[in-house]
Amino acid sequence: SASALDALRARQGVIADAQIQLDAAPNNQERQDALSTAVRETFDFDRLARESIDENWDAMTEAQKVEYMRLFKKLVEKSTLSVLKTYRAAQTEYIDVQEDGSEAVLTTIVISTDDDELAIQYKMHNVDGRWWIWDRTIGLDTEITEYDVSTAENYYSAFNKIISQDGVEELLKRLRSKADGDSKL
Repeated sequence: SASALDALRARQGVIADAQIQLDAAPNNQERQDALSTAVRETFDFDRLARESIDENWDAMTEAQKVEYMRLFKKLVEKSTLSVLKTYRAAQTEYIDVQEDGSEAVLTTIVISTDDDELAIQYKMHNVDGRWWIWDRTIGLDTEITEYDVSTAENYYSAFNKIISQDGVEELLKRLRSKADGDSKL
């Protein structure tokens, strides 16, 4: 099977192509759907959702788990698409690749079309011969440090604070209100 690096390059290429097509016709639903599909075929939202709730997962009822997964995936996909509709990478340098069996961590330097440089680190895992991104950390500059917080860590901190103070139902209530409104997660 392909390496995590090959998979990341290929998926980033598909997303970039979808972005270019959408730029040419921003209101074209078919092109918006193509970008959505590219995102869904790149990111493992299920694993990110579980990592974001961690030990609280086992305490949730089956109905709560189903609703949480549906709301989380909807909101994170919406947020990811919003970023990809405006942000463009002009160049990506792959500076560190650590692959160990079915897990990988890849660190990149991305240069935007505005010449901004930042480090993005991807955590990937291989499921049935296919590599998926399940977490990412965006550095404040061109390196990832212990001060940079990953997407999963960020959600984990926020969600577990809500759960510990107000319970799972309050988290679901807040996720519902965001899913029904225009706000991002």
